Amino acid sequence: MNREEQNKISKQRILIASLKEFGEKEYPAASINNICNNNNISKGLLFHYYKNKDEIFLLCVKNLFMDLSDYLEKNFEFNNGNIEGNFKDYIKKRFEFFHEYPYYEQIFYTATFTPPKHLLYEITVLRKPIDEKNKDFWRGIVNHLNLKTNVIIEDVIETILGLGNYIHMKIQHNNSKYRCDESWAVEKYTKEYVDMINMLLYGIVK
Repeated sequence: MNREEQNKISKQRILIASLKEFGEKEYPAASINNICNNNNISKGLLFHYYKNKDEIFLLCVKNLFMDLSDYLEKNFEFNNGNIEGNFKDYIKKRFEFFHEYPYYEQIFYTATFTPPKHLLYEITVLRKPIDEKNKDFWRGIVNHLNLKTNVIIEDVIETILGLGNYIHMKIQHNNSKYRCDESWAVEKYTKEYVDMINMLLYGIVK
């Protein structure tokens, strides 16, 4: 086995162990000691490839968003239903992803609702694959609507994503204040997002 193959195997061992650690614990409780001690990985080997806990966590976040984006690309298809139906199907596929890859669920929750403040910028950058997938989803929805002639589709999509970001921040605030559980946060996000999209597209006036 050559050096390149050894490096690949070592990095994969560290990644799997790290996904397990951050997939079972919130960021403050996870540790390099646990990653090494629970998976027969020496600290020397780990630090040969990664500088610290932050870098390992971001590695997990990067893999999460890439794998989630790929999963949705392969498994979600638009149907002829309404916006809410398509959105629920889209969210359902995300739940199926987390059921299939359970360690990613806690990592997603941490990165989305309780991110370490000093890593906010890095997490935002790493979200790009799923952000692009979300844009594709809403572009598919909006392209089938009978829009006014002066409406620019990309502006509508940016507004919709902005609403999603607003709801994220709102739930982050509530979570830090009241320590809400994970299932509540996801269900609350889904319901509020659908309600706000319906108000945006169809209005609130009779």
